[in-house]
Amino acid sequence: MKWRSFTYRDIYKGVAGKLDLEPSKTKRRSPHPVYWYVLDGRRVIRVTLPNRHGGSGAISTGFLQQIKRSLRLTTREFEDLVECPLSAEDYEQIARRTIALHSRPS
Repeated sequence: MKWRSFTYRDIYKGVAGKLDLEPSKTKRRSPHPVYWYVLDGRRVIRVTLPNRHGGSGAISTGFLQQIKRSLRLTTREFEDLVECPLSAEDYEQIARRTIALHSRPS
């Protein structure tokens, strides 16, 4: 599937802003900032987003895939999240479902 072209502004407005991601407080040597998705008062999903000085062009497809995998979304759900048809409440339901699947004892 061909990826849509998303910029830094699209990602921060559609992902970080909508989901109210919390910036990581730990100091690390990385060019990209780390954020956490908080659910029920717990940091449950770690997301690395592009840095602000990366330019105004499109974000690479590899980086978009990394963000999508971190958020545990399908390509369609990720595009909907960035483009706004997917609300924060809808994402919370997806996050609860995927966290429940990953936390089941084997």
